[in-house]
Amino acid sequence: MQATFPYLALWQDVTFHLSGQSLDPAESISGAETIVPTLRGRWMAAASFVLRGEAATLQWQAFLAQMQGRIGTTLVPARSRYRPKDRDGKPLPFCDIASIKGAQTWEHFGFENTDIPRITLASSAALRATELSLTLNDSTGLRPGQFFSLGDRLHRVQHHWQPGSGHRVMIEPPLRAAASAGAVLEIAKPVCRMRMTSETEGLFDQSLNRLPSVTVNFMEAL
Repeated sequence: MQATFPYLALWQDVTFHLSGQSLDPAESISGAETIVPTLRGRWMAAASFVLRGEAATLQWQAFLAQMQGRIGTTLVPARSRYRPKDRDGKPLPFCDIASIKGAQTWEHFGFENTDIPRITLASSAALRATELSLTLNDSTGLRPGQFFSLGDRLHRVQHHWQPGSGHRVMIEPPLRAAASAGAVLEIAKPVCRMRMTSETEGLFDQSLNRLPSVTVNFMEAL
């Protein structure tokens, strides 16, 4: 099941990291370690939230019901401190969903603005590709260390260079699926398709004398 991520939950902490990029080190008789890389790295995420008010609390409980422990998946927003900018060098807003001020909708939905294709693929990319050729439509470009998503898969930039008038980046992890020229890279609100790491993630104290806080751990759904 595909669950809608609860946008009313207030972010407190979030970390993303790649796990499983190498095998456990093997030590030789001389004591030297051998590191064997793999192509099976997957994203892990740990996040904590505060639930303020009835709407946010019920929305989170509905999210847990939709996720069904480790069965369901959701598109987890990949927040980071320094993100790409638009063509004028201005920071991009991370959230473009507005709720109804002073009211709530029974299904906890908001109103989403039109997406802008700020960066697209200049040429097609094969499955497991680690280099991409880009076209900048409304952005100053991607810097090493910044996140983006292609479809519902998260990637991070390792290197960026300009061969002639174009832009190329080296990324991690390799592409999960082939992508055609013109595919949009999401740089304002990158996401990663993930599932919970256990069936008890996201539970919180139901007592009425404190503001509910939740912690949840995700792993990439491959």
